[in-house]
Amino acid sequence: FGSRVASWPFKTHRIFHIMRARGILPLVALTALLLGCIASAADHNESCEDPSFLQTPRKIGEFAQPKRVDLTLLDDLVDASPKPVDASQKPVDASQNPRITTETFLGVATAALLFLTWEFTKNSRKYHEEVCAPGGVSDRWWFVIMSAMIQVVSGSVYAMGAWQNDLRDTLQISMTSATIIGAMAFTGNLAGFLGGMLFDRSGPRAAVCLGCCCLSVGYCLIGIALVSSLAKNLKVMLACVGSLVAGYASVSLLDNITCMACSISFPQNQAAVVGYLKAVLATAGGVWALLWVQLFRNRFSLVSFMALSAIAPFVVGVMSLSSIKVLPPQCKESLKERGEIARAVSLIFLLLALTCFDVWAGYEYAKGLGASSWITGSIALALQMSPLLLLVTVKESGQGSAGSAGSAHEIVRPKNRIGISFQTAFKGMDFWLLWVCQFAVFGAGVATNQNLALILETTGHDSASSLGVALFALTSALSRIVVGILSDKYQAYFTRFHWLTAGAFCAMIGQFLVSLMDLTGIMTGTCLMGLSFGSFYTIIVPMVNEMYGNLEFGKMLGAQMSCQAPAALVIVCHLMPVVYRNAAGGKDVCEGRGCFQTSFLLLTVLNAVGLAAAVALQVRNADSLPVTRLNQAKSSKGLSS
Repeated sequence: FGSRVASWPFKTHRIFHIMRARGILPLVALTALLLGCIASAADHNESCEDPSFLQTPRKIGEFAQPKRVDLTLLDDLVDASPKPVDASQKPVDASQNPRITTETFLGVATAALLFLTWEFTKNSRKYHEEVCAPGGVSDRWWFVIMSAMIQVVSGSVYAMGAWQNDLRDTLQISMTSATIIGAMAFTGNLAGFLGGMLFDRSGPRAAVCLGCCCLSVGYCLIGIALVSSLAKNLKVMLACVGSLVAGYASVSLLDNITCMACSISFPQNQAAVVGYLKAVLATAGGVWALLWVQLFRNRFSLVSFMALSAIAPFVVGVMSLSSIKVLPPQCKESLKERGEIARAVSLIFLLLALTCFDVWAGYEYAKGLGASSWITGSIALALQMSPLLLLVTVKESGQGSAGSAGSAHEIVRPKNRIGISFQTAFKGMDFWLLWVCQFAVFGAGVATNQNLALILETTGHDSASSLGVALFALTSALSRIVVGILSDKYQAYFTRFHWLTAGAFCAMIGQFLVSLMDLTGIMTGTCLMGLSFGSFYTIIVPMVNEMYGNLEFGKMLGAQMSCQAPAALVIVCHLMPVVYRNAAGGKDVCEGRGCFQTSFLLLTVLNAVGLAAAVALQVRNADSLPVTRLNQAKSSKGLSS
């Protein structure tokens, strides 16, 4: 213990040296100043006694329901924990925070853009090579934990449903306009391959730098829409652009990038590390929702929350950027030392504790059993950031022998990769089989979680909506960790293709059980969908890497993820509203099994097609992977010539 305490000054010195070497100390000082301004500008406000303005017709596509979980996300949002909305408390008007003005958000956006310009000009060389000290095993722990912090800020987008009603009331717009703003967060996934191309060309650090700055700018645009005196249409347009920029940065420039970098950096534990990061993302959405409900909604305002959401990715990006890289070979060894195994177990334990606390707090609040408390939000935030404490236990490479400390650093260039080109993979059947399977699983997960409150309401069990969302969040987060570890450890017996097939099967059965429209079937189907959703997005990253190699890994995964936008738009924004309105017969609120039964029967058929695609993919790759078959074909062609 004494040696660890003695090493704390070294850790502090390393962080200070990183910031000084990059010339970012002034930006950190500016960030601290902005945080102080926001804290001093936010006013404490009491709740309103008249919640009638939140009472809106409950139709498909309109998620403003009193004392019910508000679900408006169209992405791994489904990853997020329950997002309770208490209609008995009125959101604070932006006008009550006069010191948070348009200039405040413009200042944050300017700082982010200046940092981005500095990094891509003065430090551009560092994006074309990855450096690791010989024997620098500590770098991988900084990499994993800082990647987890990137996932924390990325998960803020998945809490958008928690404050969508307040956005609607502050802007004085319809729920349809507010829903469009939320949907814009995931429309940008259609161009997800662009973020992957940046990863392939310049490495993960460049993409993460751009992602953190864009996420900050996106929230600044929403904040400007809240505090400015622009016309209502211009405010909606500005908020839509901000949502689009923030959503694209969260998914295509942060989440996907960190997972791809970890998949390449940990070839022996790809799914385990990716599963951990995906689980962090799942819980982060719930933590941001708790911060809003428990801390900001009654004590501060939505403007203050937007300011925090804008500053957080900028600060995390500044502090973690030097640790984001593709690790060279000497840093990719499997866990051997007892201390490293204990550190890994501690990360999983802290994450499971946060998951359980997040689900419990959300469920208690949604059921009206727990009052808003800053203590609850603070505990959730402390648990979310607790992995940073483990960095104190990491032995730095520079603390080794003098010889190793003075040795030359090894340089690994991202361009030195092997694999299949995107053009070749795009023409192959395997690519499209995986795309169809993801389209079905993602569409089913969104359809279930997005409309769970309405589904239970039409069957007369609306009070169980918070429990259903809690079950989905819990099973989704746990399956990411469990499937990630098991798929790495027992890959020789149960391959990733088997896990993909199992996930597709769970999705099909889950949709069928929900279509029965009784409480037991809905709850069981929701659990199965959580398992399917969590396992699928843990498996797909290492699967694409193993199938096609590292040559254009980023572009390949980005193109695969692009199916999320059409799946959400076609299923959630078109199919289910049409069926709901037809069953309602012109009424605002639909009642009875027919409101959703047809939709989920069609989704059962869709997931049967997804299951067939998964089985076909498993059969085609039973003996060899596409990258292996291509290399063999090239070899045989060379021999014949």
